[in-house]
Amino acid sequence: MIMEEIKAFRWLLDVQTLWPAPEGGSQGAQSTAHWATGAASQHALALLTDGERAKVLRFYRPSDAKLSLGSNLLKHRAIADTCRVPWSEAVISEGPNKKPCYKPLAPGSESLEFNVSHHGSLVALVGCPGQSVNLGVDIVRMNWEKDYATVMKNGFEAWANIYEMVFSDHEIKDIAEFVPPARGTQQDEIRAKLRHFYTHWCLKEAYVKMTGEALLASWLKDLEFRNVQVPLPASQMHASGQVGDDWGQTCGGVEIWFYGKRVVDVNLEIQAFREDYMIATASSSVGMGLSPFKQLDVERDVYPRQGG
Repeated sequence: MIMEEIKAFRWLLDVQTLWPAPEGGSQGAQSTAHWATGAASQHALALLTDGERAKVLRFYRPSDAKLSLGSNLLKHRAIADTCRVPWSEAVISEGPNKKPCYKPLAPGSESLEFNVSHHGSLVALVGCPGQSVNLGVDIVRMNWEKDYATVMKNGFEAWANIYEMVFSDHEIKDIAEFVPPARGTQQDEIRAKLRHFYTHWCLKEAYVKMTGEALLASWLKDLEFRNVQVPLPASQMHASGQVGDDWGQTCGGVEIWFYGKRVVDVNLEIQAFREDYMIATASSSVGMGLSPFKQLDVERDVYPRQGG
């Protein structure tokens, strides 16, 4: 009997146009309090617990509140689908280091490992049934204008050294001395160097989240990535097997070193999305496959279905 390969599922939700704020209002028209009065927002917020809803509404900017709302909705949907429980029982708990998790109410029930990230207008979730693997995901959106201005003012090496507490000495050197494969204008070169930096950042964030730690972990400088490849954006390469033309290149093959020793039991990859985004995924099992990202429709794929 051939066993079907278990893969981690990966979801992506763009909240940019979701839950629009109602028209009208005055001074507070751009606030989360005003946004939350909209019919679409109220419908989505009602699907959360009181505590989750309160956390969403603490954000002043609706853009941040929408990311928090989308993150909670994806977690509930992943738990309900994977663990076969009604939406009302898809309770989000906290594990070690406050990493979100699901704790089954009954012994022997289905369990789920998952991780969520959001940035810009995107929310990503990676998940897998059971608890035999640890997962991490991170999204970055490049802030070209702000970073370009800083680099032009202080130089790229000085800019890279700002992050010396996050990266190893070898990584800082690699980032500062990176030479883009294609020559162009000064702006093109700086843009390519920034993409290389953000690739390093996104990969490290995903790995750290897989461990349940944060970027304040004391061992960050002892975690080193080598042979880092920068994924081409969607405009330069259309990734096969993806829906639409938003997806860019996927890059793996990263060498992971921890305290000077090679780590070989972690699957780490990064994929470009549109022009400015990258999404990195880390799995503690090299034998577990990663399904392609599925772009979700909130009405069809996320909201509770009839009967749960």
